Amino acid sequence: MDKNTLRKHMDEQRSTLYKNNNFNELCLKVQNHVLKHPLFLSAKNICTYAPAKSEIDVNSISQTAWEQNKAVYYPRCSKTQKGIMHFYLCNNFSELEKGAYGILEPKKSCPICSEDTLNSPDTLILVPALSYSPKGCRLGYGQGFYDRFLAKIPQAGSFGITFTALLSNEIPADPWDLPVQYLVTEEGIQKIQI
Repeated sequence: MDKNTLRKHMDEQRSTLYKNNNFNELCLKVQNHVLKHPLFLSAKNICTYAPAKSEIDVNSISQTAWEQNKAVYYPRCSKTQKGIMHFYLCNNFSELEKGAYGILEPKKSCPICSEDTLNSPDTLILVPALSYSPKGCRLGYGQGFYDRFLAKIPQAGSFGITFTALLSNEIPADPWDLPVQYLVTEEGIQKIQI
């Protein structure tokens, strides 16, 4: 199955899960696994995302990070540079506004964070996707935002956020596709064996 066909299939799968009565319960299980993991507990910087449409809700992770005095960063996609996004420091949810692609992103008043600051073992990035393979390969929306960003911060920890039902045995990978280090589902966290 090529990437575009797989995207369509996984988007339908995720929409079905989103309409299911236990969607919020599944999201909470994913969040709880992250909150208990040593990488989250030791991280000083959390790069997260504002869930769009049927994406897995990770908002309680941000809330807990703020309560633990961690720095929380959200992405903003460039409207002028294709496939480029930068992360901005946010101190609460009110610093997010609807932006590119209709997704909540940091207000322009939020300070941008350099890749040098985030390229550290003290950083944990939560990476959304339509699907993941057991090898940590990601099926995104085809814009390459996260592949480009992950390539700039190789020392940071990365959690691929998904549901078990959205795992694919095989995802066609391009040379620039970067796997995440861990997969997080409602069933737990698994380190990717390379």
